[in-house]
Amino acid sequence: MGSDRTRTPEQIADGIAYVCENVDQVRAALERGPADGPPRLDALLDALRTGADPAAPLESVHRALRAAQDALGVFGRTRDVSMLTPAGLTTDRPYEPVLLCPRTDHPCARYAWPEPDRVPVCRVLETGLRRTTLG
Repeated sequence: MGSDRTRTPEQIADGIAYVCENVDQVRAALERGPADGPPRLDALLDALRTGADPAAPLESVHRALRAAQDALGVFGRTRDVSMLTPAGLTTDRPYEPVLLCPRTDHPCARYAWPEPDRVPVCRVLETGLRRTTLG
C-alpha cells in the first residue's frame, strides 16, 4: 500500500482502538520485525498522548506490522461502515450509558458497557474510559 492512501476518520479511530486494546501484542509483533518497528509504535503513542494527529504514525505502524509478517496489520482488523453502531445498541433506548475513549482530540473507536466495580482503562493515557450516553 502506498503512502498516498487516505484513511477515513472511522478507519483511523478503529485502528487506534485496535492498537490501544492490543498494545502489548502489537509491540511483540513489531519486535520480531524491522528494527524501526517499536519506535514507530512509540511515535504513535506519543502522538496520541499529546493530542497530535495520529493518522501518519498509525499508517506507519500498520506498514511496520505488515513488514513483520502480520498479514492484517492495523487496518485489516477494523470494522466497516456497517458496524459503526456498537452491537446491541438500539434506537428505541435513547441515552444508553457507554464508556468511550477519554481522549478529546482524535479519540479511538473503543467502547465498553459500564459494569459494577470495573472501569476499563485506556492503555495510552492510563486512565479510565469516559462515561457518556448515546442518543
